[in-house]
Amino acid sequence: MSYLTNLCALIITGGAVAVPMPDPADYVGKQIVQIDVPDEATVNLLLAEGLNGLACRPAPGVGPWLVDAEARTFVESLGLSAKPLIEDLPAYQAARNAERLSVRGGGHGHIRGLDSFYDDFRTLSELYGRLDQIIADHGDLASGVIIGQSHEGRNIRGVVLNAGGGDKPAVLFNGCQHAREWISPMTTINIADSLADGYGVDPTITALLDKLEVIVIPVINPDGFEYTYASGGDRYWRKNRRNNAGSCEGVDLNRNWDADWNGGESTSTDPCSDIYVGPSPMSEPEVAALGNYCLSHGNIRAQIDFHSYSQLVLEPRGYTTVPPPDWDELHAVGGAISDAIAAVHGKYYTHDNPCHILYCASGTLIDWPYEQYGALSFTIELRPGSGDPGGFDPSPSEIRPCAEENLDGALALMEHVSVPIGIELTSGEPAVVSTETTTSFPVRIFERAEAPDPATAMLLYRGAVGDFDEAALSHLGGENYEATLPTFMCSESPEFYIAVDGVSGGSATYPGGAPNEVLTAVVASDVAMAFDDNGETDPGWTVSGSASDGHWDRGIPAGGGDRGDPPVDGDGSGACWLTDNVAGNSDVDGGDTTLTSPVLTIPDDGWQLSYWRWFSNDFGAAPNEDVMRIQWSEEGSSAWNMLEQVGPTGASGGWMYQSLDLDIIGMEGIESFRIRVIAEDGGSGSVVEAGFDGVQLAKLDCVDDNPCPADIDDDGDVDVDDILLVIGAFGTTGPVGDINEDGIVDVNDVLVVVAGFGPC
Repeated sequence: MSYLTNLCALIITGGAVAVPMPDPADYVGKQIVQIDVPDEATVNLLLAEGLNGLACRPAPGVGPWLVDAEARTFVESLGLSAKPLIEDLPAYQAARNAERLSVRGGGHGHIRGLDSFYDDFRTLSELYGRLDQIIADHGDLASGVIIGQSHEGRNIRGVVLNAGGGDKPAVLFNGCQHAREWISPMTTINIADSLADGYGVDPTITALLDKLEVIVIPVINPDGFEYTYASGGDRYWRKNRRNNAGSCEGVDLNRNWDADWNGGESTSTDPCSDIYVGPSPMSEPEVAALGNYCLSHGNIRAQIDFHSYSQLVLEPRGYTTVPPPDWDELHAVGGAISDAIAAVHGKYYTHDNPCHILYCASGTLIDWPYEQYGALSFTIELRPGSGDPGGFDPSPSEIRPCAEENLDGALALMEHVSVPIGIELTSGEPAVVSTETTTSFPVRIFERAEAPDPATAMLLYRGAVGDFDEAALSHLGGENYEATLPTFMCSESPEFYIAVDGVSGGSATYPGGAPNEVLTAVVASDVAMAFDDNGETDPGWTVSGSASDGHWDRGIPAGGGDRGDPPVDGDGSGACWLTDNVAGNSDVDGGDTTLTSPVLTIPDDGWQLSYWRWFSNDFGAAPNEDVMRIQWSEEGSSAWNMLEQVGPTGASGGWMYQSLDLDIIGMEGIESFRIRVIAEDGGSGSVVEAGFDGVQLAKLDCVDDNPCPADIDDDGDVDVDDILLVIGAFGTTGPVGDINEDGIVDVNDVLVVVAGFGPC
């Protein structure tokens, strides 16, 4: 079959189903070439000449362009090289069509993971048929929704998943604002498919859908999407199909939103441009339909707008590098989405402000929900990676893995939204508690889906066994609270967590899995300190390394956290060691930087080394390539031993507390040593941010000074409660209940309690 044959109505073998496909004849004489464009003026010159830039936004630098012979001659006349990526575009389209035809199944078998629906890209009618199937198969959970009509009168359809009905916080997933991004509706409809199939079967999905409503609208731009399939249409069409009363149709829907509309960042007022903003904000019926639906819903708490391509998670705001007020939360959630995606098939999606990792853009859907009603909003650029020649037209083999990994990204966002109240331990969790004095630590409790009730904020704790006791948190005003743990005995292993209720009936705990997941601490009566450095002074650290910029520096963090750098220090004293410490340019560049401690002396056995460390390497153009190494060396030796390596993956910043027993890690018998922290920049375009703080060399001793050992519950009286605790532990090796410390809880311990009955 000649590639010039019209393949728009191929017939699947064994059935009578017409398969619309792009017509290779529409691309005779055309190529996709890679052009290195030197500046914005040249970009505009190429666009004015009629070249079609196939990056998400044509910009200076290396990118793909659709050209014919005349356009290629023009490019070369400018002294620019045009390296072929797809030299024979009709043959390429014919091969893609043949590949699609070969993988098409004969039906919609509904077996999770084996569903032939995801073997190939689907047309609008097939996608809408799939919505009908989801609704028919899950009528108790799923209902259809039509949010409006397109310019050409097509319905914009979706599905709503709401287990049990009622007004729940909602998460919205939409796709295909840009017509050519075929992998987007496949990914979004798989979210609806998988959630509906998983409800009542998968415990995670069931728990989330019991708390949340999910809305999936796979195609926002049905007219443009249909045009990418039509004979005489354009597989690479981006916009909708507005008639602009001239030779150039369409508006870029993702420049038409009323969020810095026509603000000049990746926008154009030329109707022929792929990034034409339209005559006014929200002018397009597709944009107005989705916007009105979201506003009338009134309870959409989060949203992902799926696009392709480049494997990115974009975080608000898209038109400026100035971070929004809740940047920390947005970036943390973006990191959680990225990590969840990477855990499925190993594909890492860089997360950050679009200006840093793609380009700034005005009038986009990433910003409108965030600015209109405070939703956590993200844009995900799907497969393939930015350098893949397939670009907007990937192989059908990419559909299933892309859908699978982004389902987990969607679940990560849902998990965050499902917790109505946020809880943070702003200075970390206490690692040591005392036998002599109470231990207090700060807690931040803040509104997500509902406001917390300060009167219900509680610390729940226990020594080792039995029920948790409660102690109300002290409300210091606003979002700030203080929790106070009581004293504990040396024999106890404290467990504790924070809990709070919301004013509308919700609740939250920290950790999120409490009481099955709890925090723990070590009990000590005395802490000996051989070295204690909180970063406020310099006791003799040295800095070295090959980096051209970004060496270790001590001070109060100045960068504000907008590029993965620490916004505050680790131990709460104020200052710490950081790589560079300059707002907007605090990362390591062109090598490594090493921070080496003064000599630390170990007085005897039983000492612990602890510190706070920060490492972020997932910003910039080359994420997840660099590491931070923390090492030790015996004084006088040239050999360095690894304490830990952070990265290259899973390094998204955040202060992490580490406590290491020197005897266990191989330093028993060593009298003195140094540590060093190496942060390296080995990747082109990577952003490496590191911090180090709160270094201590300490020894914990614990000696109970208890004149009343039979008072097991430490309430000041030896009574029946203490007898019950002994009986509850009867026959065990303790430590609770083994009052005479003979290694077993037995009748002798009961006798001790009986003998001591009464006030202590």
